[in-house]
Amino acid sequence: MLLDWMRKVHQLEYAHRFESIKWVKVHRWIGYGAFVLSTIIAFSFRFPEVEVETYKKLPFFLKQNFFIAFSSTIVALLTGLQTFLKPNEKAEQHKNTGSNYERLRHRIEFILTTKFSVTETKSRIELVKEEWENLDAINTSDKNFKKGKNKIKSFGKYPKELDFLPDIKL
Repeated sequence: MLLDWMRKVHQLEYAHRFESIKWVKVHRWIGYGAFVLSTIIAFSFRFPEVEVETYKKLPFFLKQNFFIAFSSTIVALLTGLQTFLKPNEKAEQHKNTGSNYERLRHRIEFILTTKFSVTETKSRIELVKEEWENLDAINTSDKNFKKGKNKIKSFGKYPKELDFLPDIKL
C-alpha cells in the first residue's frame, strides 16, 4: 500500500512540476509579446518616410495609423490577460505544491527503508495520511497529469497500480 501511495505522490509531484513549467512559459510568451509590440509602437515615429504613391499601395494593416491603433490594442489585451491569468502566481503555486509532494514522498521512502516497530510504523503511516489529506489540492491539466504518470512509469520502480489488492473472482 505504501508503494502505491508513493507512486501516486511521485506522479502528482511531477504533474505539478510540469504544470509550473507550463505557466512559466505562458508568462514569458505573453510578457515578451507585449514588450516587443510596445517597443515597436514606441519607435514607430522613426519608421522611414514613404513616398505618397508607395504609401497608397501599402495594405491597410501596414499603414501607421491602423498599425499603431491595432498594436496598442493587442498590447492592452496581452497586459490584461497577464493580469487576469496571473501565470507567474500559478507557476509558483504549482512549484510549491510539487515541493510539498516531494517532501511527502521522502517521508514515505523513510518509512519504507527504516525498521520501526509495528506501532511506530502505523503511527508514521497515519501522519503521512494526515499530511496528504491536508495538502493543497490544486488541479493540473490532464496533459501534465498524464506526463507525470508516464514519467513515473518510465522509472520501472513501482508495482502496477493497486497491485497489492488481491483479485476477487465473482
